[in-house]
Amino acid sequence: MAVWREIAPSAPGSQQRESLEYFDTQHAQLVSATALSFCLVATAMSLVAMLMPDAIASGWIPTAIFAHLLLAAATLWTWRRRTLLGQACVVGAGLTTLVVITAAVPPSGINFTLGAAMCVIAGWGIGSLAVSLTATRGGILAIGAVFVATELSCLLLAHSIDVPTANVWGIVGLVTVLWLLCLVFGVWLVSSRARVMRRIVSIGRAHNLERRASETEAARLRDARLLHDTALATLSILAHSGVGVDAETLRAQAASDRELLARLRRGESPSPRASGQYTLTNTAELQLGETLESVKKRFNGTELDVTWHGSGQLGLAHAKLDAFIHALTECVENVRRHAKVTEAHVTLSDDGTIVRGVVTDAGVGFDPSQIPDRHMGFRQSVVARIEEIGGTVRVFSSPGAGATVVLEVPK
Repeated sequence: MAVWREIAPSAPGSQQRESLEYFDTQHAQLVSATALSFCLVATAMSLVAMLMPDAIASGWIPTAIFAHLLLAAATLWTWRRRTLLGQACVVGAGLTTLVVITAAVPPSGINFTLGAAMCVIAGWGIGSLAVSLTATRGGILAIGAVFVATELSCLLLAHSIDVPTANVWGIVGLVTVLWLLCLVFGVWLVSSRARVMRRIVSIGRAHNLERRASETEAARLRDARLLHDTALATLSILAHSGVGVDAETLRAQAASDRELLARLRRGESPSPRASGQYTLTNTAELQLGETLESVKKRFNGTELDVTWHGSGQLGLAHAKLDAFIHALTECVENVRRHAKVTEAHVTLSDDGTIVRGVVTDAGVGFDPSQIPDRHMGFRQSVVARIEEIGGTVRVFSSPGAGATVVLEVPK
């Protein structure tokens, strides 16, 4: 006894626009976190340098600590909100810290430690603004203005405490180098954003092309399934001279096929996309006799005697009900064509969670694993239909032992 089970595939992933918005948010957070880290590290290094023995006048230590904490607080407040006022506060707190550094010169005069503290605050603390302002033309102009103001402040403060000219230009040069490093890092972050954006768009375009190709292939399979279940089924009966089918049933089925094909040529999409009755009652719960009346009529005029068992209603949504009925119809049609019997049984049940249809015959049977993929009658008209609505198909059969097909669809 061979048993075969197929389950519907999982749903696709997220949309391209969501990816772009998510990346924009993450990139902005990365820029802010980088600028924040630069400024906090510079503030910590400057404070540690000033607290070293004999680095500054002892009376200025509390003031120096307060100035550095003020700069750190301004930095935290700015990069959490990313406002223009906050960035101005960072510049003001940085320049205030430079004034405190130069005012705290010990009686022995300025030393290397104080010079390093000035360079770190001016070039790396205030210069951290260059990391986040490189994305726009206005931001670049703001960077230029802040850079000029910082360099002039360093020159004036250094001259105010009689720093030798050579050392003054050394401080200015080091501050310029630190600003350039911040600027280069900011430009690199901006350019990486553009590269990633282009890559996301490229991936999205490829995904859309693949999705369209998949939709085209799915439409082709649906159309092939439709023709198989309608016109080709009628032509198959005609090819066998209509043996086992009365003339009235054959004429009715041919008329339904003609109407369906005419509607397809006009670009319509009949629902359900199958021969016979084109519109089922659109309710969440229908009487069994109403939903299956057209199916019963289809087989009443054939040599196959179908016995129906089960509850009197199917609690499925309209779209699921259509697919379920058409898959069930194709199962009975396969019995008529291939089983070489004159009797089949169809059992329907609804347990509140799953709607189940069982088609049973005592015919010649078959091996489900040997069904070629090109055969539309089972792969597409039964399995694919049930898969598309999230259901499963199970087949119990073997050559000479009849067949039982179980269709299960969750509500």
